[in-house]
Amino acid sequence: MITTLFLLIQYPFVSKSSYIGRLELQPSISNFGYELKLENFPGGPEAFEIILKFCYGLTLDLNPSNIAPLRCASEFLEMSEELDDGNLISKTEAFLTFVVLSSWKDTITVLKSCETLSPWAENLQIVRRCCDSIAWKASRDNSTIGDMVSDEGCWFDDVASLRIDHFMRIITAVGARGTKPEIIGKCIMQYAERWLPGMDVELEGPRGYGYGKNELQFSILIGRKEDEGIEHSQEQKSIIETLVSILPPQTGAVPCKFLLKMLKMAMVYSASQALISELEKRVGMMLENANVNDLLIPNDKREDQGKFVK
Repeated sequence: MITTLFLLIQYPFVSKSSYIGRLELQPSISNFGYELKLENFPGGPEAFEIILKFCYGLTLDLNPSNIAPLRCASEFLEMSEELDDGNLISKTEAFLTFVVLSSWKDTITVLKSCETLSPWAENLQIVRRCCDSIAWKASRDNSTIGDMVSDEGCWFDDVASLRIDHFMRIITAVGARGTKPEIIGKCIMQYAERWLPGMDVELEGPRGYGYGKNELQFSILIGRKEDEGIEHSQEQKSIIETLVSILPPQTGAVPCKFLLKMLKMAMVYSASQALISELEKRVGMMLENANVNDLLIPNDKREDQGKFVK
């Protein structure tokens, strides 16, 4: 639990915040102003300092980097129109709706800022609106998307930089809008290559010992504390499971080689047997596109360390 202490003059805040109006503020030790303790305040001290200036009548500088924290903070402080016309909830909501969501770049920036604002950003539908806006812009015209893909997938880079749960929501929405499966597949592949260390590692040797489970885990976890390593492994496992869950069902959505790499990573990070079986099934439907070296996959849960997928 994070607690931040502020010194403030009571009236400017009470006139704009119902939350502060209900508090019994204690005079500061210096007898100048009042002490205000806020626990788990969305946006932290940075957001509160901006709100402090707003309450004192100074110019409010809204931008894509601070709009989500300020929208959440204004809700926390209950800064509604009932107290004052043009109060902070209405100002931040208008900026978010009419300025941010009309811009691809600004929407990406806001969505990234929401990663540290749970559950406020979710409850205020900021995350949903950003994801929907990005999905709509990405899928509004298949011909435009085709041009983007040929231009090294310029929208892929932005979407692939997002947290996995936000990425999943966008890709699911893009798919629901009828975007071609191979386009979705390419975006998923780019995300995997960015967030899954080892996706580009090729197995060596007749039994796949070149980068076996222990060696790959060591290369990833070296330099980390034990708890950090466990947390990292769980994060990687979650990414793998999520990406597999949103793969388009069409056979040609992603290459066989990518599925094989995902299968290898799923085994490295001990994904569920159901997920591994699903990947094996999908690989089996694309064997004609695979070669012998691709098919040799490590699996220490079975009798042999190497096997051919059938």
